[in-house]
Amino acid sequence: MFGLPTFTTVVIIGVPMLWVIYTGAFLWVSRGWKREDAGAKK
Repeated sequence: MFGLPTFTTVVIIGVPMLWVIYTGAFLWVSRGWKREDAGAKK
C-alpha cells in the first residue's frame, strides 16, 4: 500500500479495525447497564 512495508500496512489497517471491534463488543456487553443501574436505586 503506497510503497509501505507490509508490517506498517497491517498496523495502519489492523489497529483501527481492532479498535472498532473492541468498541462494538463493549457497546454490546454494556447495552443493559442502564436498566441494572435503575433497578439498583430502588
